[in-house]
Amino acid sequence: MSLRFSIIVSVRNSGVGLKNCIESLKALDYPRQHFEIIIVSYNSTEVVVDAKISDGISYLNETQFQSLYAALNLGIQTAKGEFIAFIDSDCIVDRNWLKALDTASGDEAVGCLAGEILTLSHETVVERFSEEIALLRQRGPLSGWHFKPYAQIGNAIYRKTVFNRVGLFDPNINCGGDAAIAWRMLDTTKFTIRFVPQAIVYHAHRTSLAALYAQFQEYGMANMYWALAQPDYQPPAIKQLESEVINVFAKHLDTLQAAGVDDAILFSGLRAATQVAHLSGYLQDLLRYTTDACPTEKIPEIARERAPVCVICGSHSFVRGPGGRLFHGKLPQCFRCGSLERHRMLYSFLDEKWKQKHRLSCLCVGEGLPMAAAKSFASLRKVYLAGLAKEAHGHKHDIVLAMNVLEAAANIDLADILEQLVPALHEHSALLIYEPIKRVRAMHLDARIAELLPNVHVSSAPLLDKVTNDSGMLIILQPAAASSKSALKVSHARI
Repeated sequence: MSLRFSIIVSVRNSGVGLKNCIESLKALDYPRQHFEIIIVSYNSTEVVVDAKISDGISYLNETQFQSLYAALNLGIQTAKGEFIAFIDSDCIVDRNWLKALDTASGDEAVGCLAGEILTLSHETVVERFSEEIALLRQRGPLSGWHFKPYAQIGNAIYRKTVFNRVGLFDPNINCGGDAAIAWRMLDTTKFTIRFVPQAIVYHAHRTSLAALYAQFQEYGMANMYWALAQPDYQPPAIKQLESEVINVFAKHLDTLQAAGVDDAILFSGLRAATQVAHLSGYLQDLLRYTTDACPTEKIPEIARERAPVCVICGSHSFVRGPGGRLFHGKLPQCFRCGSLERHRMLYSFLDEKWKQKHRLSCLCVGEGLPMAAAKSFASLRKVYLAGLAKEAHGHKHDIVLAMNVLEAAANIDLADILEQLVPALHEHSALLIYEPIKRVRAMHLDARIAELLPNVHVSSAPLLDKVTNDSGMLIILQPAAASSKSALKVSHARI
């Protein structure tokens, strides 16, 4: 048997808990050579792992995003097992955990196995409350009562092939990603989720009110993330949530009165209700000013409309660009399709100018559009300038897009570059050359191209990316109305 399971343990400032977790993993009743343990630290204010490998355990530290799901992504990229099992560092696994999962893993249609999550400790009232409301138990999320079924990441086991198909977790968030990845799997593949109640993990619940409050605050934040990740998800209305809060306090007050408690205890509950009302009023007025006095029931939709969106793949998730680059303090790269601001500018231009581009073939020379744009064209191919001659031999394209080729071919004359591009064109093709605005102006690029291709109509268009406000210039070359194929021949007259 090859390596069957990669166990990824996410950790943030968890010394004793992590030690107990590792001890329980070492005690598993499962062949040690068939599973690996990967510990990934994130956003820790103390050193919780060493950058070394010992006892067959890999220790990693996620430093770019400092989020839970970024840590899980790092673990996934390192994992070598057929299945990837996620648990938290404050968990203790049952001795038969992997054995139960292995028994249930034979169905190839199952992409995710959801093990059960039980309470580790009942010492504090907050822990007992979490147990009472079945917090983190899998049956609720698996029932789909939120929206669609999903497995909570505290005991979720995925086939690694699922991540090859649907991508990784959104690294910008700390809550809600377990649902989003499961829904993406269910929406885009034929994989299903299976509940394995015998695969038990014991989870340490929060022990203080402040920690419990923060936990549910993150759950609330997940609603907006789900609304952006799933177009058909309807986030709860603000007034509905407020009504539910009032009902909870009213029932609490009735329960206390029925128990015959004195006014001092009743007033403590009422005081909590007034504080919640104060916070609600303040936040709602903040929303009123930031949404131009929009009715509260329409605010979720306004948030959806204002959230940055990738015009190529529709994702709302953006990350740092190559080399960790930010642009004016903003995240420039789409996490889902990898597009940068210049890709989205070009795609928007093509979408507006060629409404029927799904009937056209497009050749990207140089950097090119991400392959997620392929669905919008009859065909989309990418090639570097050095391989253009082979690609152009016998192949003509409706649109040829050359992106940043002047920078990549700094030692090649512009006329020679154009001569390499022209063979890929037919008499009705459009040649688009994209370069940064500063380069276009410094080189007088449109004027030089007009002289080299005298029978071609040359125009230019500044492009502005809506996500980062970045700008570039597109030189557009199209045959003049009365021209023929000879219009696409380069004149070697130099400026």
